[in-house]
Amino acid sequence: MTVSTSDAAPERARPRVDCISHVSFPCRDLDEGKRFYTEVLGGTLRVDQPTFASITVANVDIGIGNVGCAWPDSVAEYPHLAFFIDAANLAAMRTWLIQCGIPVSPLWTRTGRETLMFFRDPSGNLIELFCIEGYPGADELPRSGPAGHGRTVDLQALWYSEWTLPEAGGRTDR
Repeated sequence: MTVSTSDAAPERARPRVDCISHVSFPCRDLDEGKRFYTEVLGGTLRVDQPTFASITVANVDIGIGNVGCAWPDSVAEYPHLAFFIDAANLAAMRTWLIQCGIPVSPLWTRTGRETLMFFRDPSGNLIELFCIEGYPGADELPRSGPAGHGRTVDLQALWYSEWTLPEAGGRTDR
């Protein structure tokens, strides 16, 4: 059936989405995931159910669940979640993650102005910290194109099974 222009609905503006509501990740252990996102990344637990939790980190709701999940590939850069961070907090977060026993990637840059770093949550979901400018020595960091994986970052090296909060007296989480 052909629709004539006289029968067609009037042209309307394209619908638009407003903003991101949440991002959801698979989670191997909900208690561990909740601890990671609240105690390591400083988030606030908003929803706590037997198979799902939602934690707000930097005004982003991150859902973690353990039913109906697809697990991340050990060497894939995509998908990943990225947070903007300033230079001072990038250095402090890098130190904090290392103190927690969480492997972090080397710092790297695309153009010599920004500074980027990857790490994973305990379930292997990839997280990026992105400092737009102001990190001392950014122009001397290893460079990569749009993606850091491969030439600059070994994503396989970011996997781990145990981590510890420094003030937890050496308690290991898995």
